[in-house]
Amino acid sequence: MKRLLLVAFATSIFTVGACASSGGSTKAADDGWAKQVADAEAGIKALKKKDAVWRDTGNWKKGYLKAAIDAHKAGDKEKADKLMKKVMGQIQLAEIQFEAEKNAGPHY
Repeated sequence: MKRLLLVAFATSIFTVGACASSGGSTKAADDGWAKQVADAEAGIKALKKKDAVWRDTGNWKKGYLKAAIDAHKAGDKEKADKLMKKVMGQIQLAEIQFEAEKNAGPHY
């Protein structure tokens, strides 16, 4: 059940992100981008509290989120969107992995 809810949540994030980034005006696109970055940072922060963040997602100096932000600043919107989708996907998969393996341990 949890996995189904996480998948539904993941789908809604991608849907909202796609709608927000397809706005006609620059202001709407920038607001959508800022919302995506804020969501990604919040997701990473929540995973860090659980010690479940993945290496390439959580590394602020050279991770995918930093690369997406840098690409957006450079004007490469397509690359930034592609990297942001990768970030959000990894956040969702890390959450699923954490839930599935939080009670892992040796079985005797």
